[in-house]
Amino acid sequence: MASGAISSIEAVQNSAMGSVILWSFGRGYQAEAVGRQPIFHFAFIVLPLVLHRPTLDIVAGTNLSSGIGKLVEKFERNREDLLAVHSRTLAMRRLTLEAVSTGISTGLLSIIYENATLRANDVKLRRPSEQIKPYMMAAEKLGRWTARVPAPTVFSMLRVYP
Repeated sequence: MASGAISSIEAVQNSAMGSVILWSFGRGYQAEAVGRQPIFHFAFIVLPLVLHRPTLDIVAGTNLSSGIGKLVEKFERNREDLLAVHSRTLAMRRLTLEAVSTGISTGLLSIIYENATLRANDVKLRRPSEQIKPYMMAAEKLGRWTARVPAPTVFSMLRVYP
């Protein structure tokens, strides 16, 4: 690889892309649960789900109306994928925090400290490239799904524990 060139992983797994993914998640959540924002903790499950290609494909292939239960049911077919979500969550903590920081500094995101929530701000993004659209769409779908069930249930279903 030439000096200064970035790998395909670095092209996707970076704080700028992560902030857009978290913003899409928040927009989906806020559209589903008008007047509410997702708890800050949800930020830590979004990138590990969306930036993992097999998981992204499962999310993309699940109807919006099916919900997170159907997603987990699809994971159950290959239990290792479901159990790996927790370890990916731990491995991607730094990237998640960097993405939140980038989102805040660019105005995409805000933290509401009083109730520890993450707000996707009302901003207009330029039209995303075709390569980024699947990530944004999957994140928005996850946002809508997580807005439909209590937070502890989401973490329990995904087997992600503190």
